[in-house]
Amino acid sequence: KRRAIPCHDKGVDAAVGGPRLETAAEIDRLERDGATMVGMTGMPETVLARELGLNYATIAVVVNHAAGRGDSAVSISMASIVGALDSAMDKVRLLIDQVLKEAS
Repeated sequence: KRRAIPCHDKGVDAAVGGPRLETAAEIDRLERDGATMVGMTGMPETVLARELGLNYATIAVVVNHAAGRGDSAVSISMASIVGALDSAMDKVRLLIDQVLKEAS
């Protein structure tokens, strides 16, 4: 928030096997199950951190807002994924910089 980076401080991350994009049916089911984000990463780190009682936060860059839906219904180009990732990495760097400053 200090760097004006949009973030969510709560949510449910559904981990799926990859590397592949999910189908619309998978996204629909995961949404019904309560998922607010779907991705191929974040496991097993999250569970291991919880088991060890470690504080844990995810820095996630969303590059596809739901495979099989909306603009992604027909196809998703690698160029659009790379473009979304590239534009988000500056925010990730700012976020990590802020965290390190506050930790020291």
